[in-house]
Amino acid sequence: MNNQELRELVNPVFNTAKSCVQLVAAAGDEDARRLLDALGFESFGTHGSGQPVPKEMLEQVKKLFPAYMILIETRFWSMNRLIEHRKDCQIVDLPCGYTSRGIHLSRQGRTYCGLDLPAVIDAIGPAAASIIGGNEAITYHAVDATNYESLEAAFSRDSHDLLVTTEGLLMYFVQSELEEVFSNIRRLLRKYGGSWVITDRAYYLYDKEVVAATLENDPVLTAMYAAVTNRAAATTADVKFNDNIFFDPDEAKVREFIRKMGFKLNEICMADYLPEQIVSLKGNPAADSAVRDVFKKMKFWELTVAEKIFKASGHIDINLPFKLESEVKDGSFNVSIQGRMDSITAPELLEKFQNAGDNIKAIHVDVSRMVYVSSAGLRVFMMMYRSLENKDMFEMTGISDVVREILETTGFEEFLIH
Repeated sequence: MNNQELRELVNPVFNTAKSCVQLVAAAGDEDARRLLDALGFESFGTHGSGQPVPKEMLEQVKKLFPAYMILIETRFWSMNRLIEHRKDCQIVDLPCGYTSRGIHLSRQGRTYCGLDLPAVIDAIGPAAASIIGGNEAITYHAVDATNYESLEAAFSRDSHDLLVTTEGLLMYFVQSELEEVFSNIRRLLRKYGGSWVITDRAYYLYDKEVVAATLENDPVLTAMYAAVTNRAAATTADVKFNDNIFFDPDEAKVREFIRKMGFKLNEICMADYLPEQIVSLKGNPAADSAVRDVFKKMKFWELTVAEKIFKASGHIDINLPFKLESEVKDGSFNVSIQGRMDSITAPELLEKFQNAGDNIKAIHVDVSRMVYVSSAGLRVFMMMYRSLENKDMFEMTGISDVVREILETTGFEEFLIH
């Protein structure tokens, strides 16, 4: 298994980035279409083999197409228009996915830094360069948002006035990861200045209203959309969505969390930044008007660093560098982990385990010097655990209070702690 395959196995949700660029291209963005070609992706409406979808399914897709496209199109272009109004900022796209945003900004002479998982960056960097050529102002960097060192490595000492933009990221984190991300971005903004703009809660609260308005509240089409969406969600059944306080129905709790993490909150009306023509609603002025009414309730959340920080529970010190030592002895795979297990480092453990052979009867994991584990790391542990015929032969020792809290809050202690 090569590095790309390992990364995809550890981070299955990264494939959502592919559908986003397909839909933006379908909405008429020429740069997104160029990216599809450069990345070797098929257009929206075909599957992986490049063959057309069945006719009956295509008819359904056509009816639902505006609903699929509306959320991605409005999110992409409203953020673009907000960015255009912030002339002196350095744009930090977290996650950047396969977006054409860096290509757009290259024509405006802006500074853009795209951040995402290695599996995405290894593809988008060369693809963008094939379109815009060499441009030192447009850069891409592999990061794990829970790993501060990986984030800071993306910036130079001359970086300043960052505008960190987040679209569709926070939904993937459990609470401990969310706190790490908030802490890390606060550190970046304290060092370089700027603010952090988030769309995630607005779409969490109002995406169903946007879709219903797009489909003109047709009950049949709305039900059909929900069924298709649920089937798609089932393909990532081992990934929990919205499993942290940022998506708590009680907004007062969310605001208190933001305050405790050391941020001030400013709300910006998203309707003011919608494009003049929403392509997915072209020719349907009634739906266009209804969607814009929903967006009047939707807000960008812009966070800036507050003077005082209240330490959130579960915050983790990350001083130890990552180190992995393993051996196979008498049918037992023994591994010792130091530092952080996250999207950057977890593939190394998976590779060592896969190279250990097929005759592993027992696994011993020493985590006494592990300071943090993300969902990617937990996913690797579960792969190792499930590989054993006798699950009682999986042993994890040296569990610190911090790591134990993560295991307990994510539900993995039932399997990994005996």
